[in-house]
Amino acid sequence: MIERTVKNPHRLVDVGEYFAAGLFDDGSDSVAQSFAKGLSQWATHLTLPEYDGGDLYPHGPSFWDQSDMAVGWFYVCATPLKTDVYDRKLATADDEEKRALEAMADLWRAYEFPGGYTHSIPNYRRALAEGLDGFQTRMESGAKEASANRESARSEFYGAMETTLNTAHILHRRVVALLELAVTTDDQSETNRLRLLDAYSRVPFGTPQTFFDALVSTNFLFYLDGCDDLGRFDQYLRSFFEADVNLGLLEHDEAVRLVRAQWKNVDDSTSWNAAIGGVDTEGSDLSSDLTEICLEAARGMRRPNLALRLGPSTPENVWQSAMDTVESGCGLPALYWDPNYYAAMDSSEIPIPVDEKHEYAFGGCTELMVDGKSNVGSLDGDLNLPEVLFQTISNHLSRSEDFEQFYRAYQADLNSAVETLTSLINTWQECKSKWHPQPIRSLLIDDCIDTGVEYSNGGARYNWSVINVMGLANAVDSLSAIKKLVFDEAEVSGQGITDALAADFEGYEELRVRLERAPRYGNGDPDPDKIANQLSSFVFENLLGRTAWRGGPFVPSCLMFTTYAWFGRAVGATPDGRLAGEPIADSAGPYQGRDTHGPTAMLRSTANLDQSHAPGTLVVNIRLARSHFQSTSQREKLRALVESYFALGGLQLQINVIDQAMLESAVEHPERYGDLVVRVGGYSEYWRNLEPALRQSVLLRTEH
Repeated sequence: MIERTVKNPHRLVDVGEYFAAGLFDDGSDSVAQSFAKGLSQWATHLTLPEYDGGDLYPHGPSFWDQSDMAVGWFYVCATPLKTDVYDRKLATADDEEKRALEAMADLWRAYEFPGGYTHSIPNYRRALAEGLDGFQTRMESGAKEASANRESARSEFYGAMETTLNTAHILHRRVVALLELAVTTDDQSETNRLRLLDAYSRVPFGTPQTFFDALVSTNFLFYLDGCDDLGRFDQYLRSFFEADVNLGLLEHDEAVRLVRAQWKNVDDSTSWNAAIGGVDTEGSDLSSDLTEICLEAARGMRRPNLALRLGPSTPENVWQSAMDTVESGCGLPALYWDPNYYAAMDSSEIPIPVDEKHEYAFGGCTELMVDGKSNVGSLDGDLNLPEVLFQTISNHLSRSEDFEQFYRAYQADLNSAVETLTSLINTWQECKSKWHPQPIRSLLIDDCIDTGVEYSNGGARYNWSVINVMGLANAVDSLSAIKKLVFDEAEVSGQGITDALAADFEGYEELRVRLERAPRYGNGDPDPDKIANQLSSFVFENLLGRTAWRGGPFVPSCLMFTTYAWFGRAVGATPDGRLAGEPIADSAGPYQGRDTHGPTAMLRSTANLDQSHAPGTLVVNIRLARSHFQSTSQREKLRALVESYFALGGLQLQINVIDQAMLESAVEHPERYGDLVVRVGGYSEYWRNLEPALRQSVLLRTEH
């Protein structure tokens, strides 16, 4: 419970601290109700963007903009006091405002702010089927039951949900009022404005009548949630799309334009994933004409991180549409093989019943979750394999009698690192349940309303935690080099390796060259591939054997997005020849530029990872020449390559198609290529947003 309030909280509104004004309004409120009141007050005062005359509104960045609030909320959790904003406001405040600000800061500093991350997917399908009025009905039923049973905690929760649903009404009224007053400059914009007003007379509180209604409702809920993920977009919109097409109300080009407007909102708000296509657990195809519309609308786009689920029954037209989009150079879509995901869920004992497995989708980059029913920590934490290896080398290599003894020491250090990490994450999750409720997600994600349990407290149906395993290729290549040079051929002592790493190879240039000549992961070489299998199995099964605080296992993934440069800065030199501070490996594939034996060998190596125990997703990037897409025979070979990888057990593959000459020019003259889109780790990004080290790493990738 919040024990104190801010006297005269309306003065916090006067200085733009909207969230805090509601949050610290009444000390008798539960934390969930206080957060819900904070969001409601914020929704009343936040700045909505001007209408631009387009197909969808809201549009642009998230309107939950906390940049000018000292006390703010993010869709993941609340954020610590922004001292620069606080100091600036305090300096210009009158006496009463100053007292309110100081009390606010004292209260907020008493909060705990845990780590970990939680992407998620609202239950758009249910919202379209019931309308938010249906959510109101379920909420009232739960509140009545809780009151009759004198369940105070549940009653408090439903009070917070009532406030949160009212927040949706506040935003809806404000959106409608803005559209009513908007001045358009051309006939098409005016038509769009009136069409939006018509749709908003029904949704999101009632049920949609058309595909456009359903898209407007989806877009509104996307912004209400804070702009995160869209989930199985082509599945929950399919019936509306097909009904309109059958009635002659929707043409192909209009459908592409409307979906592209949604994709643009995802891009403008720097949001995340949408999953399309797929096969069910029986192998029946789940794709449709809308799947192809989604692919066509994504050409040349950066976001969403479009995840195309595939299987043996996926039709040829979907494959060809996907290749057309990949060829556009945006790195979309990423390709996923459903049968292997279903098998990995079983092998990893992820608790999804058979009738819901086909509902899997992805949050963030590509973290496994069930659409509309998940609070999956994604990413909840990171395990840096080369960082742990550096410590093992420093403490054990010179004293190890053989490779097996050294490797056992590394396993012991990894076990300790996993224990420390998972214990910390469990502490964070418990802290979130006490201090950081998420009212909007409690409203929009099953089963919070039906059970009366808040989202951060375990109210979502599925609650496992996805862990990012980093630098896998660096660890494999380093172990391979140590095995060969130190133990198999005795070319250098363990102390010699230790000294060279401590010196960052300064004065050990010849040794570095010899280390770089050791067998490398990514070339189909059986020795490093065996190490890759053993190491990945040990780490993945170690994680899966532990239980998260909210329930469910810790699920391994390897998806570095742009962080492979950040996390490399903390790692000293490694025996694969990498210098201290340089980027570590980009996700689960080989280190940039080390796969020199062709794409088949590279994918064969990657398939040796223990993919069956990593359904959190092992991201694999491959860079292909544009010529692979420019004839029927070449496309057939490319599809055969992709399906061969999946036949070996691969889960996911994402393809970059960028000419080497263009990349070289973009590295040399980045100012000329601001809108160039490239696939980095788990998603696509604008060239202008990449730091120099990341640009160089993309250039170093082998073009096959």
